[in-house]
Amino acid sequence: MGKIKGCSNETCVAHKKKTTYKESDKFCPKCGNALTLVCKDCKTQLSSDKDKYCLRCHAKRDDKKDKVKIIGGGAALALGGVVLSFGKKAIGIAAKFKG
Repeated sequence: MGKIKGCSNETCVAHKKKTTYKESDKFCPKCGNALTLVCKDCKTQLSSDKDKYCLRCHAKRDDKKDKVKIIGGGAALALGGVVLSFGKKAIGIAAKFKG
């Protein structure tokens, strides 16, 4: 999805309801004010035309990605430990049967 726009007129009904419009729309259909780019998550006005998210929402998204990486890495480490411990037990059992 592309960027979204919202009305920057604080007295407008569309601004109060956080109504969003397509990037190609130029003016608010409710009040006629020029539309500005807004954050996809919280609908606050963006300072840069390059971003889809404000700094706060961008940081939240990065934190979620980091948590997934940490949890995924921890799970792989735990699984490796379980396999290693069962492997040692299996070797011990096999040695008992040989001798």
